[in-house]
Amino acid sequence: MDNKNTAMLEYLRQYPGLQSFLFFNSMVDQIGNTSVQTVSGETWEKKYVRGHGIKQWDFAVVKIAQADTGTSDINADETQAVQDFMDWIDEQNKAGNFPDFSPSKVLSIQNLQNMPNFAGIDNNEGTAKYMFQCRVRYYE
Repeated sequence: MDNKNTAMLEYLRQYPGLQSFLFFNSMVDQIGNTSVQTVSGETWEKKYVRGHGIKQWDFAVVKIAQADTGTSDINADETQAVQDFMDWIDEQNKAGNFPDFSPSKVLSIQNLQNMPNFAGIDNNEGTAKYMFQCRVRYYE
């Protein structure tokens, strides 16, 4: 598939823990919503003389979750829910289940961090934003 954005959406929609429509470069600020956000710069890892080589395509997954300013376990549980998505990405990589970047050949998909980032809170709405970044490596 020549459109890497569409390919990534189709791939990530396979995650069984999605609670809503998977947004792309947009977000409705409601609990349970998840979005794929592009990260600028499709970079060459290795470039060969004839114009082929290994490229990297980075993206972020952002989730809106319930937040608590008190002493409950809500924040820990929500962080774990996002961690579960990260673990799913790791499992797909180990299984060789990759997005379809045809005609390019995907070599790997990997998390760029070991846990999700806490990316903001809206105390008025009781929501938090969690994020993690990934990289797809592919031969072009």
